[in-house]
Amino acid sequence: MKKFTSLIVVLLCLLGFQAQAQVHLIPSAGLTVSSVNKDAETAKAGYRLGLNVRIGEELYVQPGFFYTKNSAELDKDAFSNNAGDIKYDHEGFEIPVMIGYHIINSDAFKFRGHLGPQFGFGYTGSISQGFDGIDTNSTQWTLKAGLGIDVLFFTLDAEYGWGLSDSFTITEAGNSTSYKSRSFNLTLGIRL
Repeated sequence: MKKFTSLIVVLLCLLGFQAQAQVHLIPSAGLTVSSVNKDAETAKAGYRLGLNVRIGEELYVQPGFFYTKNSAELDKDAFSNNAGDIKYDHEGFEIPVMIGYHIINSDAFKFRGHLGPQFGFGYTGSISQGFDGIDTNSTQWTLKAGLGIDVLFFTLDAEYGWGLSDSFTITEAGNSTSYKSRSFNLTLGIRL
């Protein structure tokens, strides 16, 4: 009986917290431009679709869930086979957890900054040229920082991400080269 009573008390406290906390669901779609930490590549545009949940008013926490697909083109001169430029396609799921602060926080307009980690999983990759092998790291960590504005119920976020773990490794003639991703995201959302 004590456990049941304790559970009821905790649930009531959580409901009270939710009633006091400002919570917004933000379905979002946007552009992502991804590159890697090597000079011999060209960034290509991709897309991201998902949902953020913003919890809080002036200081907020914003977890999210996104599906992302992007690509990069690696310069053929960086590899010994010189078979032509190499296109690398990459897709997976991302869970960012941002901590942010509203610098301007009026009803009609908000300007905010945010920073936090992002965990990626389920990544798959393919490459257009024949190499001994490509190994895509299916789980990846990224540090992200960004700025955003809210105008009425629309949100616009610009973020930059630095890969903390390797995105993929290409093996050519027995030599392996690992790449960390860098990304720029521009995401438009509707605050519900």
